[in-house]
Amino acid sequence: MSRRSVNLTGARWVAVAGVAALTIMVVVLASLALQRSRGETAAQPNPVPSFTLGVTTPTPTPTPEAPSPAPAASRADERFLATGSAVWWRGVAGECGVAEPLIERSDDGGATWTDVTPRYLGIGQIMTVSAFSAVDAEMVAAVGPACEAQALRTYTDGQFWEPYPEVLAASRYVDAADPSVVVFRGEPVPAPCPAPIGLRTSGDTAALICNGVAWTRTGAEWTALAPTGVVALTLVGSDIIVAHTDAACDGAAISRVTADNPAGVQPLGCAAGTDPGAPTAVTTLNGDVLLWSGDALAVLEALV
Repeated sequence: MSRRSVNLTGARWVAVAGVAALTIMVVVLASLALQRSRGETAAQPNPVPSFTLGVTTPTPTPTPEAPSPAPAASRADERFLATGSAVWWRGVAGECGVAEPLIERSDDGGATWTDVTPRYLGIGQIMTVSAFSAVDAEMVAAVGPACEAQALRTYTDGQFWEPYPEVLAASRYVDAADPSVVVFRGEPVPAPCPAPIGLRTSGDTAALICNGVAWTRTGAEWTALAPTGVVALTLVGSDIIVAHTDAACDGAAISRVTADNPAGVQPLGCAAGTDPGAPTAVTTLNGDVLLWSGDALAVLEALV
C-alpha cells in the first residue's frame, strides 16, 4: 500500500470518529436536560373558573323606559287653541304684571296668524279662549289695573273686543288672582291642586291638569285620570282627549279617556316630531286632532 492510500484511510477514520463523538455529545446533553426538567417544579396552570351547578342566573330583562314626566308648566306660557269652521284662534295666557298675553286668529287653516290682542283694554292675562261660531270668538281675561275677570267677545275678526257680563256669569275659569280656585258659573270651587292649568269645559264636564295628571269633574268631585305626563287636553262631549308623553312616541302621544272609565286609556296616535316638553295646546275639528306645540302645528286626521 502506498503512503497516499494510508493517509486517505486515516482521514476517513478521523471523520467517522468525529461524527460518533458529536452523536454521543448530543445524547448526553439531551439526557441531562431531561433529568433537569424532571427535577424542577412544574408551572402552576391558571385557576379553572368554578360554577355552581343547579343554579341558573336569568338574563336581566330590559325595563321599558318610563315616559318622561311632563315638565312643570308656567301659567304665563299656558296655551289655548280653538277652531271655528272658518276661523281658528290661539292664545298664550300671559300673567298680570309679569308677561303680556297674546291672542291670534287665522283664516287659512293655521298657515298664517294675525295678532288681535286687545291691548287697548289693558288685558293682562287670558284664562279661556273659545270659538262660538264659524268666525267669532270669546275669552275670559283679566283686564285693567286690578286684573278683573271679564268675558270678552269679538264680532269683528278680533279687531274689537267688548265685555259681556252675562257671558262671564255662565263661564268657568281658573281665578287669575288665586289659581287654587276654579270659578264655576260664579261659584268658587277648590281645584285639585294649588296651580292647575289647561282648564277645558264641555256641557257639565270640566277637565284640567295638575302636575302632569288630568282631572275631570262632572258632579261634586274631582277624579284623576290616566295616563300621566299630560301636557294638554280638550273635551269631546264628556270624553277627554289628552296629549301626553309616551316612551313609544317620538313626540306627543294622543289618547282618549272616557269619563266613566278614568283608568282606561285608548291610544289614538302620535304627533311625531313635536316636543311634549314645550308649551302645548290641543283641540279637535271634524274628527281631526290639532296640536300646537312649540312652533309646530300638527294635524292628526280622523282620530276622533
